[in-house]
Amino acid sequence: MKTRFIDPFTPDLPVDDPAKFAGRNTAIESVVDSLYQLVNGNPKHVIITGDRGIGKSSVLLQAKSFTQGNFELLEILKIDPGVKSYSFITAWHDCAPDQTPTTLASGILEQLQNEAVSFIKGFKIELNLAGFIKIAEKDTSQATLVEIVTLFCEELKKFSKKASEANKDGIVLFFDELDSVKQNSGVATFFKLSSEKLARDGVKNVAFFAAGITGAVQALEKEHGSIYRTLADIPLARLAVEEVAQILKTGFEKVGCKYDEVVINEIHALCAGYPEPVHLLGSQILKSDKDDYLTIDDFKLAEKDVVETIRKNKLGSMLKAAGAGKYQAIMRAMASHAGSDVPLAYIAEQTGYEQSSLSSNIGTLVKRGIITLVTRGHYTFTDPLLKVYITRFGVIEPNIGDAEDEEDEDAQKVV
Repeated sequence: MKTRFIDPFTPDLPVDDPAKFAGRNTAIESVVDSLYQLVNGNPKHVIITGDRGIGKSSVLLQAKSFTQGNFELLEILKIDPGVKSYSFITAWHDCAPDQTPTTLASGILEQLQNEAVSFIKGFKIELNLAGFIKIAEKDTSQATLVEIVTLFCEELKKFSKKASEANKDGIVLFFDELDSVKQNSGVATFFKLSSEKLARDGVKNVAFFAAGITGAVQALEKEHGSIYRTLADIPLARLAVEEVAQILKTGFEKVGCKYDEVVINEIHALCAGYPEPVHLLGSQILKSDKDDYLTIDDFKLAEKDVVETIRKNKLGSMLKAAGAGKYQAIMRAMASHAGSDVPLAYIAEQTGYEQSSLSSNIGTLVKRGIITLVTRGHYTFTDPLLKVYITRFGVIEPNIGDAEDEEDEDAQKVV
């Protein structure tokens, strides 16, 4: 009987344990430098960008951990923080699709107030929430946005003064899932105007740390072209094989499980450098194993369990969300490619369509979050397990007579 163990992998949650974090040296170095600049009166606002599931929230969580003086990951990665410890006041806000500058500002300030109470003895600041409510009742105009920024920065100045009086290093405000905010919501302009006003007012101990999907943040850039100048970009690339190996080997060894190197290589190839499926397969292969020695057969069983049971509904929903007709033809073509990064020329060849006639469909699939652009003319599935799902279950085919690019739920069947 196999001994029960604590799962060393976290497939459904961001990585908050430094011991389970792997790679990302360049990104972590940029985060640490931004904090070092802030503690020395030179605030640098940053945004961590990358594909969905690439580990943005995990990096943001590690950044928050640094602000509280936890340098365990920095010791593992051999990165010098430049100080013995940090003592920042922080607040965290998860953005939502219906987010407006008013709700963003009031939400993060309420979180900051709650956190400050635990960081500063005898802390008390009365937030002017009534002011935000009054502004929210007005129409959404540039004048109103300036009012929100003015009120937000005035409130932040109060916190900034209290933090200095309490000998704190400063204030870091974290905004996760910034990509979920709708384009033209005013949020991009809000960040720009807020950072500029804080600088003009001499507030040098406050910084914004955000995270969001690359494409969605580019959409915010259309609202205000200088968002990447306001928030310095820290892009996350897909994991290299060495980084995937570090995640898996650390997890396997933690529960005393030996393994064949081919297992590491197969998981890396299947996951295409995305951390979440690496954790998912790492977790499942340990559950599938019976003798504490992982082989290619254990990998195949774990892959089958994940695609055909654990993630079947999610993957099926993704395939359906892609659309019918030409969209499904694109899905089939991408799944048939030997590698994870599929050239547009290959998709055109397999579907029989000219590349120019595929561009709008490809763009729509990117917007729907089904595929993502890797490099110019090359695309990959946002969830690499979708490739295996299509290989096993096929794509959704419409009945004869259905519109080529429109979805008809009653006429579809999996083949």
